[in-house]
Amino acid sequence: MARSNLTVRVLAAAVFGPLLTVLFFWGGSALFFCLCVVVAGGAWEFYRMCTEKGLQPWTKFGIAASLAWCLGVFWKGREAMPVLLTGLVLLGLVMALSGESGSRLHNLSATLFGVLYVGCLGSFGLLVRNFFLPGWSEQGAAIFTVLVLFGIWGSDMLAYFLGRWLGRWHPFPNLSPGKTGAGFVGALLGALGVILGGVYGFGLLSWAEGVGLGVLIGVGAPVGDLVESMMKRDTGVKDSSTVIPGHGGILDRFDSLLFVFPLVYLYLLFLKAMG
Repeated sequence: MARSNLTVRVLAAAVFGPLLTVLFFWGGSALFFCLCVVVAGGAWEFYRMCTEKGLQPWTKFGIAASLAWCLGVFWKGREAMPVLLTGLVLLGLVMALSGESGSRLHNLSATLFGVLYVGCLGSFGLLVRNFFLPGWSEQGAAIFTVLVLFGIWGSDMLAYFLGRWLGRWHPFPNLSPGKTGAGFVGALLGALGVILGGVYGFGLLSWAEGVGLGVLIGVGAPVGDLVESMMKRDTGVKDSSTVIPGHGGILDRFDSLLFVFPLVYLYLLFLKAMG
């Protein structure tokens, strides 16, 4: 990466990193509106990539449905998801009846998948922030959510630097030629380091639970990034957009979050059930 581009990337992270940290710590309406911005922008980028593939997704409907999904989860939690999914499928089928061009089934599939990928997965940030294991306080839930966020960033950063220094083997050359085996090891070590440091500092989880969470983030973050790279490779675009200086688009920056937070929520449900 050119030095000038790296400087822009670092400056952008210095601005958006603290802002996201504060919003995820506060939770509530502040986090909801933040995620709405991310979801709306991410959905627009996803449908933009679909058009590069020759599809004609219903962009306005998909963005509105993604925001409605986040609103439903913000209002009623996970209990809203079955209703949202049912309504999404039924309304999508009705929309397909009025389609006038292209393949209606392909366009319907692309539109609905965009809502699930960006809107549904994005809403799990709210669910994790509002999850309380036994003994957790409001502050504990806030610290845990920020710790997950830092774990994702730690995974991304160590994957980047270790991949550049030691990366020789490229396990997915057709999907993401820049990804290396050393980068995947760095992602795992970075997440484990951050999460275990948080376990030592705050004691919200046991050491075994912390290792499980670190492994989950360390594996989930690069897989989420790889999934978005697959989408870009399939649609023939380099970046999902250029709205974030030095980082590309919203999906380029939040792809790991979209993948990790649902996994973390499932992990919390598991810990609660086992508790």
